[in-house]
Amino acid sequence: MKQVNGYIKQNRKIAVDVDLSKFFDRVNHDLLMTKLAIQIKDKRLLKLIGHYLRAGILENGQLKPSTEGVPQGGPLSPLLSNILLDSLDRKLEKRNHKFKIKSEYR
Repeated sequence: MKQVNGYIKQNRKIAVDVDLSKFFDRVNHDLLMTKLAIQIKDKRLLKLIGHYLRAGILENGQLKPSTEGVPQGGPLSPLLSNILLDSLDRKLEKRNHKFKIKSEYR
């Protein structure tokens, strides 16, 4: 609320609260891998990251395929999520929107 009050004092008229908590469960693997391939030229590393993303989820003792999302709690999760959200941050900044990032990863 303090943040919003500060924006009101700056003559801003709209405040939007965005909760990205479910974002990490729904990351599109193909989109993420495409973004990564722009910066990473090492095909072996890209293949390894692809395997990491699609390793599956152990649920009730059974391995279920993972077709979307970033494995949470792993060392790559914050990095992969930030790479994907970077374009959103840039668009918000370009439009001169004020925002505060609050997430366990960011």
